[in-house]
Amino acid sequence: MASPSSGPIPRQDALSVDEGLARVHWHLLRGDQMRAGVAARGGTVLSTDALVVAGVAVVLSLSGGKPDIVLVLLALTVLGCVAISASNAVLALVTVRSWERHFGEPDTPTAPLYCFAEYGRAGESFEDFRRMATEAPSADVLDQAVAELWRCGRLHGYRYRRLRVAMLWLLAALVFLLVAAACAGLS
Repeated sequence: MASPSSGPIPRQDALSVDEGLARVHWHLLRGDQMRAGVAARGGTVLSTDALVVAGVAVVLSLSGGKPDIVLVLLALTVLGCVAISASNAVLALVTVRSWERHFGEPDTPTAPLYCFAEYGRAGESFEDFRRMATEAPSADVLDQAVAELWRCGRLHGYRYRRLRVAMLWLLAALVFLLVAAACAGLS
């Protein structure tokens, strides 16, 4: 074993294709778990947004007859915050544009073995797909796996940013809802 003072640690040989595939597959599975976590959080934000909308209805009903203009403006502010929160939570769940249009990266390699949305690009028939799936050299499969891992990482970053924005707008909606409830209680 080399000591820290004996110079640089010798570099290992490059991974074999099979070792590379195993490593990338582990990261893809981890990416799937992270995607599921973002989806669960996005669903939680959407559910909470719905509860905030119900809270607006309760606050407006507390005002008795006709609510004053301040309460109406606060309620509209809450609903606006919820709309922005819900929009961002939905974007955290799924993108509405293709990869190329969304990220502006048309040169990104496709990964038809890993990206179900791209199966149509792999071939027009089942036989074409079967041939590609069973006869592709391991190095090509590794390239596709790495391309998919890179795309998953980019998508995860985008979705997580959308989720954070959704949470911030939800928190703003909750603050305005509390202010509206206080105003309704005072009137």
